[in-house]
Amino acid sequence: MNPSSSKHNYQIGQHLKRLRKQSKLTQSNIGDQVSVCFQQVQKWEKGINRIYADQLLQICELNDWNIKEFKASESSVSALESKLTQPLS
Repeated sequence: MNPSSSKHNYQIGQHLKRLRKQSKLTQSNIGDQVSVCFQQVQKWEKGINRIYADQLLQICELNDWNIKEFKASESSVSALESKLTQPLS
């Protein structure tokens, strides 16, 4: 993993943590929404593991959060949006 992607993972994780706490949700609550354990959510929040785009989108939809708030940089948002609009093969 290159340093810039781990930086983006950390920024996205920290934003997830902030929104989760503002919404008074636990890591277990978030994990239950996308069928992962709270330890996985903890790793996302610390930037250790990368959250999949579909998981982030599902969490945002279930909690009424705007996915665009997770923008780490213009290029990462563009890459995420292009992946979300690509047809499944």
